[in-house]
Amino acid sequence: MGKARVRGAWTVLALLLTLLGTQVPGAAGAAPARAADGPARVVREVRAGERMLDVAVRSPEIDGLTRTRWVRLLLPAGWDRNAQRTWPTLWLLHGGGGNHKDWTANTHVEELTAARDVIVVMPETSGCSSYSDWWNYGKGGAPAWETYLLDELRPLLERTYRAGTDRAAVAGLSMGGQGALKFTAAHPGMFKAAASYSGAADPLYKSPDGGFNGPDAVKLGGLTCLTDWKRLWGEPGYPFDTTDPADVRQRALWERNSPLHRAASLAGTPLYLSYGNGTDSGPGWKWGDPPPSPARCTDPAAHGGEAVERAVFGMNQELRARLAELRIPATVCASEGTHTWPYWERELVASFPMLMGAIGA
Repeated sequence: MGKARVRGAWTVLALLLTLLGTQVPGAAGAAPARAADGPARVVREVRAGERMLDVAVRSPEIDGLTRTRWVRLLLPAGWDRNAQRTWPTLWLLHGGGGNHKDWTANTHVEELTAARDVIVVMPETSGCSSYSDWWNYGKGGAPAWETYLLDELRPLLERTYRAGTDRAAVAGLSMGGQGALKFTAAHPGMFKAAASYSGAADPLYKSPDGGFNGPDAVKLGGLTCLTDWKRLWGEPGYPFDTTDPADVRQRALWERNSPLHRAASLAGTPLYLSYGNGTDSGPGWKWGDPPPSPARCTDPAAHGGEAVERAVFGMNQELRARLAELRIPATVCASEGTHTWPYWERELVASFPMLMGAIGA
């Protein structure tokens, strides 16, 4: 069901883009957190499973009439909201068009974490949040997703659900992969490790062959949310939508939300990058198999037929080169693969020991 939903959503959006004459890839980024206007508060809890708790949170930083979004928590054995101890956290961020249910619906993360002493945090944002505080034509205000997640939700989880204050890791796919890297760069020390699966590593990526560009992902997000894409970070300027090299418009905002442009701030944090080349040769792994073999990381050329992952491939190759230039170590797996859940689950499992080791879970 998850694979069909993802592919169906991309098909519908691709048709919309065709009609509008716009080309777009897979994800976008985040902006620096600002002081919260008001505290987030829990308005509802729903038990969704033996270890699974869905929490509805209301905040002025969230857009919409209710200003409410869900957070799905996977709780460890022995968890108690009145416990004297706290637990480390693993944040899993959804991609464009996703929500708080995606990771449990499309992967075996519940089984993967069952024996681990960790709280898994899966927050819902919006289909085009880009994990950012939006520019809103220079006026700011809601939605302010980064402020909500890191300045409001994180302390709320620490106060109410016994989340630890100093041991957290973050991972995400597509838009969430960009969010994971951007959060780590923008808030050094907050996350002890970061993993990105098919993450949109550079919203300013320029395709060398006329394919999807980075800004196309933001335009796609605007279509997904039925809003003006320029609300996010404004316009990127040259070489997108203008031929004047001096016309940079709000380019600085785009760079602020680009893991590539903020790569130097990733130093000192264990990093995991995985991405495919757009060729669906099959993941060669399924849940229950032994851990994924390093042989899958073949460093293929970007010659696959899926345009979204081909753009992601180009972005991550640039980030990989930049990290090497800065002498920042990272575990990288470039393989054949597409922008779909079977590959993301494989890479979650492959990166899991690193993420847990970093937070002592």
